[in-house]
Amino acid sequence: MEPVDQPRKSPHDTVKYSVPEILARLEEGRVYVRRTEDGSTLETAHAGTPAVERRHVHPSVVTRERRNFTPLEVPTLFPEKGAILILLVGGFADQRAISQPVPFWQDDEGSSYLIWQALRAAGLLHRKDEDFAMGRGGFWDDKPPRTHGLAMTYAGFSPKGETIDFNSITRPWNLDRLQTLIFEAHTRSMGKLKVVTLGNAARVMVCAAAYGLPDVPILSLSEPTPETLAALKLGHGASAEHWIEWAANVLAIGKS
Repeated sequence: MEPVDQPRKSPHDTVKYSVPEILARLEEGRVYVRRTEDGSTLETAHAGTPAVERRHVHPSVVTRERRNFTPLEVPTLFPEKGAILILLVGGFADQRAISQPVPFWQDDEGSSYLIWQALRAAGLLHRKDEDFAMGRGGFWDDKPPRTHGLAMTYAGFSPKGETIDFNSITRPWNLDRLQTLIFEAHTRSMGKLKVVTLGNAARVMVCAAAYGLPDVPILSLSEPTPETLAALKLGHGASAEHWIEWAANVLAIGKS
């Protein structure tokens, strides 16, 4: 039996991949929209998906074996039904974050759990799933809480501990991904979409991707990092509550 405080293994675990391999597999993905009767869904086509290849096991024997290929993509929550009124774009996913089922689904030093508490306070979570956002214990659950009118993603991928280099992350695949998300969310919003970014890096990336797309308001929040909370100088608990209240007010549907 695994200790309760240990994360469960994910089928998208990226530990076995080097950073260059992660970048290569992300580069091969292209996000596109498939229309459905109730809305739409996002699908990712990977140009590098290998075909069945031959491998010589013995000089006189040829066998066929399909290579194990795990397509990697930036974690994105995109409801398939109903209106999408909020698109939340966070900073950059690192090697750990990219293995999670949805953005910010981790309880780490970045205080991701505060983001889910702000979403709850803004009324963007299904009532029966609100308890997931109240503490840290549920953040390794296989099924994240259901949301109302909310789509989420990261601004891109950047290895943990490295300085963000916009020349390396402003890549066609990533700009196309963000543009596809913004345009489809705008379409599903009936003209009422609000994009909210977390941190300056996400704000810059979203503004670059949104250039030339339908005019939507882009609002910015600081990320709830320990440094941000410490700068508020209210004490850790009070600073966290202050950030949650501020973020919830920005994220609330109908406010801008």
